[in-house]
Amino acid sequence: MTHGSQPELPIDAPFVDWLRWQLLRHGYDPAERGVQRRFADDAGIPVATVSRLLRDVSQPDINTCYALGLKFNVPVLPILVRAGHLPREALGNEPSPARPTTTEDQAFQALGVTDESDRAAIRAMINALTTKHRREGTS
Repeated sequence: MTHGSQPELPIDAPFVDWLRWQLLRHGYDPAERGVQRRFADDAGIPVATVSRLLRDVSQPDINTCYALGLKFNVPVLPILVRAGHLPREALGNEPSPARPTTTEDQAFQALGVTDESDRAAIRAMINALTTKHRREGTS
């Protein structure tokens, strides 16, 4: 992946440089007024977090890495390595252990929630809490 003649930065490049590269690549000029807020809103990340990352005064937490991966449409694993949450060896060729996955329906069944209005209420609560935590920068 490239942005013009600028190749993607090496995995050991400073996180802030990678973030700026991705922002520019996706049409967000970090030097432009209001871009931090616009990006934060678009990505579901608190604007204070974006500001700290671009000033290179902190590294992103795991939830922020995930949100960046979603927004930039890139794998999260390299972002976690760039942010220092995982060692570089995590990017090796060894397969990741399979994680069991549970569907929403299986989770509701396991909890004994069968009524569709109850399921809708649970979904709404999860969405509200997820939005709140993203806004506050908590996990």
